Parts: sequence; structure tokens; C-alpha cells
Amino acid sequence: MKKLWVLLLIIVVSHAKADVEIVPLDMELGYWEITAQINIEDILDSIPLEQRAAAGAMMSSKIKIPVIKQCITQDTLDDPAAQMKASFKSVGADCELQVIKSTLQVFNGVMTCASGSTKVTISTKSINSKRHESLINTDMGGMSQHNIKTIGEWKSATCPNGI
Repeated sequence: MKKLWVLLLIIVVSHAKADVEIVPLDMELGYWEITAQINIEDILDSIPLEQRAAAGAMMSSKIKIPVIKQCITQDTLDDPAAQMKASFKSVGADCELQVIKSTLQVFNGVMTCASGSTKVTISTKSINSKRHESLINTDMGGMSQHNIKTIGEWKSATCPNGI
């Protein structure tokens, strides 16, 4: 599930085009938990019809989406691009981000990777300083498309040890 988190956070890596400045979303400092919802039907649509029932049964019993735990500090907010780049060096340098809109309340961007074969579109809204919601669409070169909804909720001003 780290790949899901990478998709969410890759949006602010330093490969962003400088057309629009990245503005940190309005958010409280401290401990956050992010949950994701993936529509299994979207995944099944890319599987041949005769294999869908078996694949659906396997996915429903094996797909467990963990809660992502994150500590947001002042450093994170002051330079989100540098923080994300440092955290996810393994993503590689073959992706470019086009920031469409970035304000305290909204972030919209499109990440294109591997010569255009992978495209991730993200739209994040700050409901308030303690809750964010994102819609993410991944397009893997026309082979498959997936929609992911994430909800980030602030839990406390103090981060648990190890996060």
C-alpha cells in the first residue's frame, strides 16, 4: 500500500513545473491518518469477463488497505516539495508534475511518468484544517484506470513515537 501513498505524495515532488507555485494546504500540525477507498469494480473492468468472478473473490478477501499514519511538522509545511522528494527518492526521476491549481484550500495537479505512459490526476480539497479529501485517477497507459478516494484526518497535535 506504500505505492498508494507514493501516488498521493508524488504530487508535490520537486519535479513540478514552475507554472503554478505549490502552496501548502491549510492543515494542523501533528498526527494525521489517511484512509483510502478503491472501487474494486474499476479494477475488475480491466480483467477479461470470464476471470472477473474469481478475481473479485480473491480481491475482496485479500485487499486490505492500511491506514497511513503521518506526522506533519512545520518543516513539512514550509517546504512540502523537498520533504516529499526526500521521503520518496525511490520513485525515480522519470515523472513530471504539472500543477494546475494550488491554494490553501485546493490542490489540482497531473503527474505524467515514463514518457507519458502513466498519468496520475489528483484533486485535493481542504474541508477544514483537520480534514482533507482527495480524488485520484491513475491511468496506466490505457491498460487500466483506477479511481481512489482518500480522506486525511487530523488526530492530535502530538505524533506517536515512530511516526
